[in-house]
Amino acid sequence: MTETTIKWIKIEQKHEALKRPFVTALHQVNEITAVRVRIGLANGYSGVGAAVPNEQVTGDILASMIVVMEQLIKPALLGQDVQNWNDLLEKLQRTIRGNTPAKAAFEIALYDLRAQLFQISLTTLLGGKPRQVTTDYTISLDKPAAMLTRAQKITAAGFSSLKIKLGEQQPAADILLVERIAKAVPTDISFRIDINQAWSVKQTLAAAAAWSAAKLKIDFIEQPVSATDLFGMQQLTAMAPFPIMADESVHSAQDALKVIQLHACDFVNIKLMKTGGLSQAQIINDLCQTAGIKCMVGCMIESRESIAAAAAFAAANTNVIYADLDSVFMSVPSAETGGFTIQGTSLLPSNDSGLGFRQKNSAKTNGSFPII
Repeated sequence: MTETTIKWIKIEQKHEALKRPFVTALHQVNEITAVRVRIGLANGYSGVGAAVPNEQVTGDILASMIVVMEQLIKPALLGQDVQNWNDLLEKLQRTIRGNTPAKAAFEIALYDLRAQLFQISLTTLLGGKPRQVTTDYTISLDKPAAMLTRAQKITAAGFSSLKIKLGEQQPAADILLVERIAKAVPTDISFRIDINQAWSVKQTLAAAAAWSAAKLKIDFIEQPVSATDLFGMQQLTAMAPFPIMADESVHSAQDALKVIQLHACDFVNIKLMKTGGLSQAQIINDLCQTAGIKCMVGCMIESRESIAAAAAFAAANTNVIYADLDSVFMSVPSAETGGFTIQGTSLLPSNDSGLGFRQKNSAKTNGSFPII
């Protein structure tokens, strides 16, 4: 056994309360339900990662994810040497098909360890330096009046970009809702419209035309049609007056290649829980950058460990121009620190070695948004 041999792995559930339920056209989330992974080396170093399941997007639930992590991935990694980096990541990714959140948790912990061994931050390991990553804030599905009130409250708290979830009511009502919200908030607020696959091409084009006529400040329309309807995404990318972002259509590098070849999006939303971790996220970003497609780093309703990794990834990649890492603002404030600090509506990745979860930050420095 060498000093960099994986000696132990601990897997534990982690539950965090949300300030309110998070609702999309696909599902409702009532709390952050994560699984935290800790990986220890023979030399005493340890790294941490976390995953959240999503039955509608990644096709797993908490129970199935824990079984995969405990019975398949953990035994495959125990006794491996992290210096055999590429072989180790390949072994992890090939352990089981799919199950990307489980893989992501282990990859985040391994990247945390690798950065610690080099005595650099995860952001530096990924090719950048810690910098502020400004996130939007998502207004989840609710009654229209409640969504409007939430938008006013969030923008009053300082957020300059709102992601609006749509798809529960008729498109005509959603069109009007976005226009009402735009009139109720400051004029410099930008909007990111997320349909979560609920509309058709025709409905999306009609909505986009109405919002364009109203001169709304819309950054993009995200995944308006079914994830498998790449022809529909292609049509929208060619015809819509606003950029089209692929989310559920892109889980893997192979998916990214397809949308690139078909010109089926203007932007791609990269989520570590979809990709299976940082290594695959980097491949997707590099493919998109080569094709001239900018990216956003997004999240599920995730815990601090995986949000920290996503923030570091965003900070390290100039091709990532948008961030949707707002789940940290949605959870009930806790004493947990590390990974990043909150600065206004931005996340500043830790400059400590690895992910930075070994040093405690003060509650004042860490920040929170209790008013939201």
